[in-house]
Amino acid sequence: MPFLSVVSPGLLARVLESRSSVTAVFGKDVVLPCSYQATPGETVLQVTWLKRGEGGQSVELAILNSEHGVHIQEAYAGRVLRQGQGSLVNGSVLLKNAVQADEGSYECHLITFPRGNFESHLALKVLVPPLPTLNLGPPLEEGQGRTLAASCTAEGNPIPTVTWETEVHGTAKNQESSHSRSASVTSEFYLVPGRSMHGKALTCVVSHPGLQHQKRITHTLSVAYLSDASILGHEPEQDWMEGKEGASLKCLGDGNPPPNYNWSR
Repeated sequence: MPFLSVVSPGLLARVLESRSSVTAVFGKDVVLPCSYQATPGETVLQVTWLKRGEGGQSVELAILNSEHGVHIQEAYAGRVLRQGQGSLVNGSVLLKNAVQADEGSYECHLITFPRGNFESHLALKVLVPPLPTLNLGPPLEEGQGRTLAASCTAEGNPIPTVTWETEVHGTAKNQESSHSRSASVTSEFYLVPGRSMHGKALTCVVSHPGLQHQKRITHTLSVAYLSDASILGHEPEQDWMEGKEGASLKCLGDGNPPPNYNWSR
């Protein structure tokens, strides 16, 4: 059955309640809204949902008919469900387990009696939350100069934001790359290793519209260092004499990993 296009934007706004865009999160369910403001005596006979393909052709998703019920195309069986009950004034459908291939333009076509045919359009955007990873750089040693401490990579749609939280002084360098349906960012954190950094936290923080909360990955820095050794127990004012009891020497040193001690005479 051919559809008649409505040429009056004002009339369309009065009778159709829809949104120009809808956002879904990958793997979650999303409602594609389409509602009709019927006047007394009006009836919605049929609602047809279409998706506009990349080549401009339309693919049918579902037909909601007041007499024959709901018909879902085989490709969307089990994934597209009618949202409302009873009258078709609510022609919204539920799209389950949204995937990136669901992104695109959708059309809701209504056949009403006696006012005729109407249609609305909406764009569906599917957000893909990132699963960030943290990779460590080479072992850190005091005195080795500017060194990569860690890198953090996150991929999603749209591109995630990666920052660092730490009390350690350092610099970050970000590199972005685009893919067919997503984009990734890798942030590298550089520092000049020092013993004061040992045991401090370095946290990668990832933000994304598809995340309810920021994702954090924390690494505890390990910096290898060794301090000068010192000997205690033989001070000039405490001369050792033959027969002295309880005389002892203590070798003190600090380092990471802990140092080993060897005595020689």
